Amino acid sequence: MAAMEDRSESVELTNMCMIQNGTKILVEDRKNKTWAGVTFPGGHIEPGESFNHAMIREIFEETGLKIKHPLLCGIKQFPRKDNKRYIVLLYKANDFEGQIKSSKEGEIFWIERTDLRNYSLPENFAEMLQIFENNQLSEIDYHPVGSDYSGEWITETY
Repeated sequence: MAAMEDRSESVELTNMCMIQNGTKILVEDRKNKTWAGVTFPGGHIEPGESFNHAMIREIFEETGLKIKHPLLCGIKQFPRKDNKRYIVLLYKANDFEGQIKSSKEGEIFWIERTDLRNYSLPENFAEMLQIFENNQLSEIDYHPVGSDYSGEWITETY
């Protein structure tokens, strides 16, 4: 019998959630220097943790809100220099309780959805936003042109 080909790969799993309250959305002005700017809250999925539980936990840690029924709406992915694939599970939620509070990750506040593009957004966030807004799209994939990761990147949405 032929040996099975190993198709496993190293992956870093994260999440992000657009929380809506009527015409307003909850944003976070991230302090992270590598991806600073106004974005949606989220974070890392711990080993063995369910994706849904991780989203609920991260939102509570970063915002003080307890979201209910987060809906997976898409995926963002890109390769890293260390040969890991970086995957961000993208969620939406509009059912929550609690009062917002900021965290060490950044300042949390509500804005009108139509005002989002008036803020300083992290690199590629505006492109990723279409996954949250367009029900016909579910994935955004970034990959470098060439192998050095320092030049041009191609963005594809599906």
